[in-house]
Amino acid sequence: MTSRPAGKGRSGGAPRPGGKARPAQPSAKPRSSQADAKPRATQSGVKQTAVKPSGAKPRTTQSGKQSGSKTRTSSAKASQTKPGRTAGFSVATRRPATKQARSRRTPRRWPRRLALTLVIAFALGAATLVRADWEVHNTFLNTTSHRTDELASELRVVQLTDFHNIPRPAQVRDIVELVRGADPDLIAITGDLINTNNRTLDPVRRLLDGLSGIDAPRYYVDGNHDHWSADHARLHELLERFDVTILTDENTQVSGDFGRLSLIGVDDYFSGNGDIDAAVAGLPDKGFRLVLTHSPEIFGELDRSHIDYAICGHTHGGQIRLPLIGAIYQPGGNWFPKVSKGAYVDGDATLFVDSGLGVTGPKLRLFNQSQVTLHRIGPDV
Repeated sequence: MTSRPAGKGRSGGAPRPGGKARPAQPSAKPRSSQADAKPRATQSGVKQTAVKPSGAKPRTTQSGKQSGSKTRTSSAKASQTKPGRTAGFSVATRRPATKQARSRRTPRRWPRRLALTLVIAFALGAATLVRADWEVHNTFLNTTSHRTDELASELRVVQLTDFHNIPRPAQVRDIVELVRGADPDLIAITGDLINTNNRTLDPVRRLLDGLSGIDAPRYYVDGNHDHWSADHARLHELLERFDVTILTDENTQVSGDFGRLSLIGVDDYFSGNGDIDAAVAGLPDKGFRLVLTHSPEIFGELDRSHIDYAICGHTHGGQIRLPLIGAIYQPGGNWFPKVSKGAYVDGDATLFVDSGLGVTGPKLRLFNQSQVTLHRIGPDV
């Protein structure tokens, strides 16, 4: 092993002859401890903070500088991360809209919503009017029953009320066929065959002519419009011509396979013409009592007169009814009437109010179609 010539040694050795002495290189700095190192960025992007010893100045080695550089780079990347996202995972968040953005959207949506609302409202209104008109022009057969042991078997009574001079021949023919198909034992016409003012009585003539071809006795009581009309006397002439029995505060006995009953016609209470005491005068104490009348104002008089069952009209069922509410208005100025359609009981007496065939005032019916009613009365109904 040869020795190096003088002057070629490492720093710190003997100086070369004739040469200047080179200053000694500082010794390598010791690596900074973990406590002295700058905080590093972990893979999750969260800084770890080291505790400094008191009085000690932080010293950074070259590796510390690289670590600081990585930290700054990581921080820069983290600062560029999209909102709602952190390193390693993302969170689905919604960037809140600025006031300016909201103000730009609102004017575009508001007219569309308003237009859609108006279209829906118009469509519903048109559909309602179409339905209300249809219910006026189309009649159906309604059936109800009343149980009693005072009759031997079933009695079938078809009730026509509030015809109001319906001017449509086709609808009148339909009404006659509904009555015929119900196979009645008797036909009861409970008032307001005509209006207060009538241009002609041809519709009534057409109805009575059709009913005369049905094998069942026909009975009639006046309504308020019949009393108020200048055609009242002419109406009675038509009724007599077509063999209809008019009952004005009087009674008659009717018999058949169903047994025997007292049929009582009470004039209209609404117009102040009725007298139930006169109507029941001379009746036997026993036996089924059936009342024909026009308006439900008689209701409070029925039980004391020992009436079993009474049928009337007048109210038109309110003409316009609402689900869960019932009639809104009915003739006589009654708003939301308590008695408007269907069966009502007072003591031993039952009153059935029929909504009828025709209309007065607005030519509309809603949830209250024009109807003929078949009353099935007997022990097994």
